[in-house]
Amino acid sequence: MATPVNLQELTYILQELTQNVAHYQAHETSLRDRIASLEREAGDRKRILDRFALISETDTRGVITYANEKFCEVSGYSLDELIGQPHNIVRHPDTPKETFRELWETIKAGRIWQGEIKNRRKDGSYYWVLATVGPLVDSEGYPYRYISIRVDITQQKALEEQLARERDQLAADLQANLHLAQEIQAALIANSPAEEGNLALDLPHFTIWKPLQIVSGDFFWTHQERSRVLIFAGDSVGHGMAGALVSALFIQELRHLVIHQGIWSPERLAEELDERLGHLFRKKLSLPITIDGTILFIDRQRLKLSYVALRGKGGLVREGAVTQLERYPFSFGDLLGQSVEERTLPLQEGDRLYLYSDGLLDQLSPSGKKWGNTRWQEFITQLQAVPITEQGKVIWQELERWRQGQPQTDDIALLGVEVVV
Repeated sequence: MATPVNLQELTYILQELTQNVAHYQAHETSLRDRIASLEREAGDRKRILDRFALISETDTRGVITYANEKFCEVSGYSLDELIGQPHNIVRHPDTPKETFRELWETIKAGRIWQGEIKNRRKDGSYYWVLATVGPLVDSEGYPYRYISIRVDITQQKALEEQLARERDQLAADLQANLHLAQEIQAALIANSPAEEGNLALDLPHFTIWKPLQIVSGDFFWTHQERSRVLIFAGDSVGHGMAGALVSALFIQELRHLVIHQGIWSPERLAEELDERLGHLFRKKLSLPITIDGTILFIDRQRLKLSYVALRGKGGLVREGAVTQLERYPFSFGDLLGQSVEERTLPLQEGDRLYLYSDGLLDQLSPSGKKWGNTRWQEFITQLQAVPITEQGKVIWQELERWRQGQPQTDDIALLGVEVVV
């Protein structure tokens, strides 16, 4: 027989129940407020994301199951036109098939793929997106849906294409200007790539003239009257257009001094050229304008060589032995009041003179070694059985063998001339 509940116990139970119900109602209200807050936050996030990104979902076959307003707006399709269609409805034929193959292999493996894709609108025009595509996976790790979030980057791509066209145009303009400068330099300098080996000399000779950038700061200039021969080999500061401009201006000064003023003495020419080089520009430049060079005066009647070398590199080869031409440790343009004295050497028929720039000796091999003066002297000594007019091709072949496809290090200029009476 059940024990009857007295009034006191019943009152206590009712109080407990009332408290529990009140607690539950308060908890339910808090929970509903929290849910409402999360729904508002999710809605706000979605509105912001929908304004920014193109979002779509597909099943595992790539059939569209959801698309947001931004996707519809940018693609030009309505939601009804997209739902149930394969996602390649917006594929543009310009996008490589390999891109989509990589995308599908990545997301089927449960990973996230990201990349730029060119898509096609309903009206046939195109748009670019930065796409992030990833899978939703089940408890066993298998994808059951794919979500794609894309950002419209059409304007950025258009800007990139415009910049690329402008870069191409600038590069084409630069090449055109360099080739024009090459023509001008070839008209001023005694040799050019098209006339290599054909200086204005009736002495047997060869030249190698290989600019680093189409035009060069290295140059030769020659002048001959009867038995007198004057040769200047120079290496101006800088490469390309800058070096070519300095060398062109310098050549005009040299031409005037020799042809119009009749100065043949290397000593006088060195002093005059140094002074004129310092006055070529109306104001001091950030980089000192200097030229390393050698002036040779060959008197074929008296078989005498007079020369001045200001950091210019050269040598005389007689009967297989090399004699380096002595040089001053400063360049044209930085004599700074110092005087120079020309040196003289007796000549013999068959003597060979070589003048060259830094680029010849500084050419690097794949291991980073320079060809160097010692290797050059050994090679040129072994080459004396070869006629001077054929040596240029042999030397260049050896230099190319040495560098083995390495880029040219510097402008290269080399002149070889044989003394004949």
